[in-house]
Amino acid sequence: MKALLSILIVALISATISANPSNKRDYIITKDGKIVFAKIQFGLLKIKAMQENGEKTKFDYSSVESYQMNGETYSQKPLYNDKHYEGMVFMKKIGWRNGLGLYCYEDPLIISSNNKRYFVYKDETTLWLEVDSRSAENIQRFYNRM
Repeated sequence: MKALLSILIVALISATISANPSNKRDYIITKDGKIVFAKIQFGLLKIKAMQENGEKTKFDYSSVESYQMNGETYSQKPLYNDKHYEGMVFMKKIGWRNGLGLYCYEDPLIISSNNKRYFVYKDETTLWLEVDSRSAENIQRFYNRM
């Protein structure tokens, strides 16, 4: 009887977990550390967030540190063009290994279908290198993706 009860409990717990296989909800992390779980929409000047309780909130782009949408994490990183600082932009986090983060930036100024630029950051703000044709193979092996 105990074995049957144990099997039933395990089956119920497994059914609950399989009914909700991932808890990847969309969220925003602000620079002051506030985390808001919400459905995210991007406006021209602000990020709009509809929280689960129906409350709507707007955030300036500059006040958002990172966000997760559709299971992908985006962080605000400094963008460099030819080693010149251009400003802060949101980049998709591809991977993290040994203290080095690989990020992808989809450049809206590049018209071609291959508008993705890859960067490796040593920490949250220190650019280690921009991935080019010479370093792409080594970076791909290091992170096992791209």
